[in-house]
Amino acid sequence: MAGSLNFLLHLFGFGLLCTSLFGGWILERRVRREPDWNQKLFLGKIGRNFGLLSPVTSLLLLLTGIVNIFNLYDGSASLWYTKGWLVAKIILFAFLLINGAVFGPILVKRRTRLIQSMAEKTGPEGAETNIGILTKSITTFYLVQFLILMIILYVSIAGGAKHPGIF
Repeated sequence: MAGSLNFLLHLFGFGLLCTSLFGGWILERRVRREPDWNQKLFLGKIGRNFGLLSPVTSLLLLLTGIVNIFNLYDGSASLWYTKGWLVAKIILFAFLLINGAVFGPILVKRRTRLIQSMAEKTGPEGAETNIGILTKSITTFYLVQFLILMIILYVSIAGGAKHPGIF
């Protein structure tokens, strides 16, 4: 039963991660269309809440994933690395975490500073062009994160073993 509960928590974490990514992408699309600089700032603050959900979700996925590996291989820590699908999943998840923790916040902070300067009418020359470039970079970031997440899902489904928590 503990495996089942852990597996359900892992699925819940995956759902939270999808919500975080999809919600952030929807807000990003809204920021792109908004003509008012103050409204863009407001939407950016809402988007920050989705960004704050990601570390909690990542920790939940990491902890429940470790327990799933432990349950899958009956506590033998020496077997998990022989399964290519599991190693690929772990590497992709690490890349997803690093990409999300490093590049996402940097891009959003830079764009937020420029939008704030434009809202205060103190923006530097070429700020709108830079905001456009950063917006395209943020959209690309969400696309890359989504693709990595879908590859992780595919590897999980097509992997060589079933999760121990399936009822």
